[in-house]
Amino acid sequence: MENEYPTMEIRTITSIQTFEIRHPILRAGQPLESCKFIGDDDDETLHFGAYDKDNLTGVLSCYVNNGAHFTLGKNYQIRGVAVVEKLQQHGIGKVLMLHAEKALKAKGCDHVWLNSRVIAKSFYTKLDYLEIGTVFEVPIIGVHQSFYKKLKQ
Repeated sequence: MENEYPTMEIRTITSIQTFEIRHPILRAGQPLESCKFIGDDDDETLHFGAYDKDNLTGVLSCYVNNGAHFTLGKNYQIRGVAVVEKLQQHGIGKVLMLHAEKALKAKGCDHVWLNSRVIAKSFYTKLDYLEIGTVFEVPIIGVHQSFYKKLKQ
């Protein structure tokens, strides 16, 4: 579904601001501190928030990280992609992802990759992400799959 929020604006935010969405969507039932990810405050880490007027509706974070799959170039990992539950499947996540890809491409990123809950597979494949590696379990969180996309041509 296309973005239904023409007033939506993507803004650069702080890691702490992501907690408002990260906690209820990605870490429900866990302590608030579980929303703090390694690298959140690194100089090259980017955090984006989707706002409808002044209401934060979705978040996404990008970390310099080659991971296990990429050894050459500058590669980023996307983490903490989350949209307010009642607003999911309305295009907000797609707008966040496309904004992040554009920002990372401008930074010279070769590949972007992520670990996603398997229930979100179709979201990423519709954005032309390819599966990489095998399905794995993240304790407490659930079954995940890695995906990647080449940004540098």
